Amino acid sequence: MTSENNGILPINLVNRNLSHEFLVEKTVEEIKKHKYINPLYDAGFKAFLSDEHTLLSFLNGVFQTDERNRIESVVIKNTEINIIFPAVKLFRLDIRATTSNGLCFNVEMQKARPDYFVDRVLLQHSAFVLQSKYEWDQINFGQLSVDISDEERAKREVHRYEIPPTYAIWICDFPVGKQNDYRGTWAVRNEKGLTLSEKIKYIMYDLTKFTKTFEDLKNDEDRWLYLLKHAGSAENLPDFNDDVIAKAINRLLVNKASDKLLKEQADDMVFTEEQLDRMALARVRARAIVLAEGEQKKAREMARALKTMDVPIEKIVAASGLTQAEVEAL
Repeated sequence: MTSENNGILPINLVNRNLSHEFLVEKTVEEIKKHKYINPLYDAGFKAFLSDEHTLLSFLNGVFQTDERNRIESVVIKNTEINIIFPAVKLFRLDIRATTSNGLCFNVEMQKARPDYFVDRVLLQHSAFVLQSKYEWDQINFGQLSVDISDEERAKREVHRYEIPPTYAIWICDFPVGKQNDYRGTWAVRNEKGLTLSEKIKYIMYDLTKFTKTFEDLKNDEDRWLYLLKHAGSAENLPDFNDDVIAKAINRLLVNKASDKLLKEQADDMVFTEEQLDRMALARVRARAIVLAEGEQKKAREMARALKTMDVPIEKIVAASGLTQAEVEAL
């Protein structure tokens, strides 16, 4: 990758012998060549959307509300969750909040597609549901005295397994499988298409399929997606005469960003342990392909030699591991 690719550190500088700190410093220099911090990386994403007025506008766009069902307020919550995960991956949510109408939601920015992406979404949402249930119970029943009345016990029993509505919003900078449009709303359904529960839903945004131009933008959802997609490479961003959007854009200005934010952004752009694992997997797979191709070449050479010796084809198949069709085609 070059500096033309959203300011990420040029690949020829990525050397395992270089210190992480050195790479971060170099990446900060690359970021400073651009006008805006790229919100498709975690630090920039959180700087852009982790403001309650901004989130409110974003969510009303996502849920396409009107004056009758508009979300009136939102409260940002700690992104830490109390669920134990496998040691190889520490889950911390990007943005977690609750709305005035009782919805719990998690907004995630995913720059690169990991293996088992859907499994990750389900795993992370399972933890999100449990955390939301725990907090909901604390609010409703956490203050009950030891000597509680039958009525209080009865209420607690009625709501023992009730969960609050939990929505996962994933903004993906890669093609989302089985999704033909830039937006998909997913839920757990049966073979007849009946939804098991309206309380759990997944909204998937595929930015690679979001191709609307400035002239095509019609609503808040369009505007926020347009800004997310183009901020990393834009020379100027439109604020649509909206104070909330203008302030969000202002938080992305490189020349106004704190050293802390620039370093956090650079740290996200330098290869993390997860990215190094992904690169290692790619190298292992590439070596396996090369090895397989080499073995295949040897098998073909052996089969050709055996054919010139008029060895029966079934014996050539057994010796080489090639199919009969492959042997006959030699």
